[in-house]
Amino acid sequence: MPRSVVVTGMGVVCSLGADADELWKGLIAGRSGIGPVTRFDPGRFRSRHAAEIDDTRVVFESVPLRFEIERMSGFVRYALFAADRALKDSGIAEPREGGVYLGVAMGGLPSIEAGVLKQEHQGTRKTSPFLIPSLIPNMAASMIALRHGIEGEQVTVAGACAGGAQALGQAMRAIRCGTLTWAVAGGAEAVTTPITYSGFEAMRVLSRGEDPELTPRPFDERRDGMIVGEAAAVFVLEEREHAEARGAAIHGELAGFASNSGGEGITGLSSRHITRCMADALTDAALAPDAVDCVFAQASGMVQGDAAELEAIRAATAGARRRPLVTSIKGHTGYAFAANGPMNLAASLMALRHQTVPPTVKLDRTDPSFADVDIAREPRGTAIRRCLINAFGFGGINASLVVSRT
Repeated sequence: MPRSVVVTGMGVVCSLGADADELWKGLIAGRSGIGPVTRFDPGRFRSRHAAEIDDTRVVFESVPLRFEIERMSGFVRYALFAADRALKDSGIAEPREGGVYLGVAMGGLPSIEAGVLKQEHQGTRKTSPFLIPSLIPNMAASMIALRHGIEGEQVTVAGACAGGAQALGQAMRAIRCGTLTWAVAGGAEAVTTPITYSGFEAMRVLSRGEDPELTPRPFDERRDGMIVGEAAAVFVLEEREHAEARGAAIHGELAGFASNSGGEGITGLSSRHITRCMADALTDAALAPDAVDCVFAQASGMVQGDAAELEAIRAATAGARRRPLVTSIKGHTGYAFAANGPMNLAASLMALRHQTVPPTVKLDRTDPSFADVDIAREPRGTAIRRCLINAFGFGGINASLVVSRT
């Protein structure tokens, strides 16, 4: 029989704050972490907002690798910061026995762009020796392992915006089958840089809204695209008996996972494949569709994506006696790419703790085609036992997780 996998440590950093409690307070208060871009001059772009992390909050103690950490790309520093918090929260005492599974979509893109410009303007002799280590996607997982002396399996999942959810699922499977007793798992992303905006504007997927308090608008009939976000959410997943034996506090149980392939072309979401992904995650958790109380949706404010996901939620719960409540946190935190799934996991664990579903902010006029779906527009106090988490990526990569209250 598969082992039960629980969450015993949680670390979060995003535009709403530097821990899970600050994230939760921001979500419940309906606070937007989105504002004008400060990392570069966005004047030449139509989309000029982002959900940026306050770097003054990301502070490391004077311990091994601090010199190297300070010279790494944002996604590495944020992942390390969140992992430090998660490991401290868990109180795990056998670091060598664990593994590291981390999802990253675009990695050190800002470092690549800055490195190319520096070489072109100042010559190759000015290139930093930290350029390559800073930009390769595996460096976040590698630095976590090196910093904490973790000697088990190290995996970086480059599954686009589903990568973080896939990393959590792969870690869960490794613990279930007995390969590991515990693992650090999650996702990180920080790509607030001109090339990101140039590329996504060419694809017409960024919101052009001028007021950061009004964009992005998940599920709204006036939604016009996503807002770039920065975030890292990292967790300690642990075999239940091991956690209970050492008296660890348990945040929740990671009960199900599924991932599949299938999209509408390179970038579009396929409701048929998303439906199967959610259904398979529920099957993996040995649950019926009506056992889900809330869906933490991918919903980023993109026209086709939001519609395809809600169509899939309808289909996946069609035979249920009751439909789940649906919410999206992207109006608060922006779209954090590979960190999307892990950020949803952090929010869902807090929702299970507080028995409250956070609101979908900036939803003023629900798209009429979503009228039959119960979307949380205000904080909703309700009995919550299980949440379904979605994350989807370019190339038709779909992932769903089930998290349960213990």
